[in-house]
Amino acid sequence: MKTKIIISSLAIILIALFAFKILFFRIDLTEEKRYTISKNSKELLKNLQEPLRVNIYLGEADANIAKLRTAVNEMLDEFSAYSAKPLSYKYIDPSKAASDKERYQNYDRLEARELTPMTVSVRDAKGAMSQQIIFAWAEIFTEKDTVPVCLMQPLGKMSGEENVNSAIENLEYEFIDAIRLLTKKSFDKIAFLEGHGELEEIETYGAQIQLERYYDVYRGTLGDTASMLNDFKAVIIAKPTEPFSESDKFIIDQYIMNGGKVLWLIDAIRLSPEELAKSGMSPIVPLELNLTDMLFRYGIRVEPSVVQDMQCILTPVNVALPTEPAHFEQVPFPYYPLLMPSPYHSITKNLMQVKCEFPSYLSQVSDENGIEMEVLLITSNAARVDAAPTNIDLKTMVQSKPEEYFVMQYIPVAVAMEGNFESVFAHRLPPRNLVDMPPRKDKSAKNRMIVVADGDIIRNEIDRSKKNTIGIVPLGLDRLTGQTYGNANFIVNALQYLTEETSWLEMRNRALRPRLLNKLTITQHRTFWQTINIVAPLLLLGLFGGGFIFFRKRRNINNF
Repeated sequence: MKTKIIISSLAIILIALFAFKILFFRIDLTEEKRYTISKNSKELLKNLQEPLRVNIYLGEADANIAKLRTAVNEMLDEFSAYSAKPLSYKYIDPSKAASDKERYQNYDRLEARELTPMTVSVRDAKGAMSQQIIFAWAEIFTEKDTVPVCLMQPLGKMSGEENVNSAIENLEYEFIDAIRLLTKKSFDKIAFLEGHGELEEIETYGAQIQLERYYDVYRGTLGDTASMLNDFKAVIIAKPTEPFSESDKFIIDQYIMNGGKVLWLIDAIRLSPEELAKSGMSPIVPLELNLTDMLFRYGIRVEPSVVQDMQCILTPVNVALPTEPAHFEQVPFPYYPLLMPSPYHSITKNLMQVKCEFPSYLSQVSDENGIEMEVLLITSNAARVDAAPTNIDLKTMVQSKPEEYFVMQYIPVAVAMEGNFESVFAHRLPPRNLVDMPPRKDKSAKNRMIVVADGDIIRNEIDRSKKNTIGIVPLGLDRLTGQTYGNANFIVNALQYLTEETSWLEMRNRALRPRLLNKLTITQHRTFWQTINIVAPLLLLGLFGGGFIFFRKRRNINNF
């Protein structure tokens, strides 16, 4: 009888193990579903064709970094559970070395692969602060290629807990984005338009390098073929300074009517930076690009104006009087605002502030034309707008009281538009010089575009300080402070949104509510809670053991 029971039990266990292996499932009981990855991620992992290896360079610093390490482990374990091929990972701490020389060699090797370090402030048990270098990066390897993964970026004035929580929210997107790049077989084509005084290739090199991770990037002028843009998924118009011809407008317009996507980066004013640097004054005049009627028909107007904001970067400004020698000081320069990203849109969620130069602002033509608009970038609550034509006078700006000077708030500088756009040529004859003319469309199917009232958002600085050498400053880097802003990520996210890769971008909308401990209570009652954590488990174990022995003895007595 006992033998049959044992055999039956073993059979049930084996069947259950086999069933659990075949019928794989997981139950996530957390409120935010923090351990549940998206359907797209699961499909991508199930279709992997080769094994993946992951090296994680995140060292050990404080409780926040330990929390991030735990989240990385859980995410990769979840990936491994769904992956069709083996997915393994290991930690490599570059700070652990036999000597300082070896440690710095480790740092140099990682930085040579553009894995930049970050400094973390660590507080010990006595409250003393120290600085520690960590590399919040990972690398995913296949047999043929490697893609880096940024695990955490410092987000402005956020606390350490908030930075880590934001990084955890982005982990799935960052890892899946890297895996997509490793497994992608073909790339959509996008193009930078030229021929209207747009930014040169060297001035958009930083953005182009980032975009080439996802797209085949081309540059070129519009000719006389009406359908020449049809092969491109999206086009970028980056800071034109010369008017568009009617034939060029027609090509772009019909490209939009047939589903093409456009990222407009438009300056609405013209000024002289050289004169401003020299005398502290410069006239500002409207910049005529012959695009006003076109954008107006689509539902937006780039107002010829200049926006100022108290939330801005520092820049050298000549503060000397006209009769005195030039004297430059680093002062806040409100004409270089730091725009706030919308936390509600997939393009700008968890994005750092975006820096720009002499931006204008956007206004909606009508809210009854069926075009949906979502603001992406805005000023702070202490801003100002001066309509062109006007003059910039830095001395007047410095002498003004901020509370009287910056009297406007939350001015839109970038918007995403979606809807059925009407052609600007709906009631006009098309240009006669164009060939290969397809049937004209007067209204598009549901389409998207993004309009930014500043072309410098995509422009990287050029370092000419070294003789016979030209250096490219990374897009978004402020060389004065060393702070990198969110310009590059904004451009990449904008193109992914336009090319309808929103299912991947929506991973960035994951929101995990941080449950933070009260630091004051922890500090004041540190010894008490340490004692509870040590003594309570021992007491419970003792009670359980004593109860077990007591009931066992009592049962033995009853048996007699």
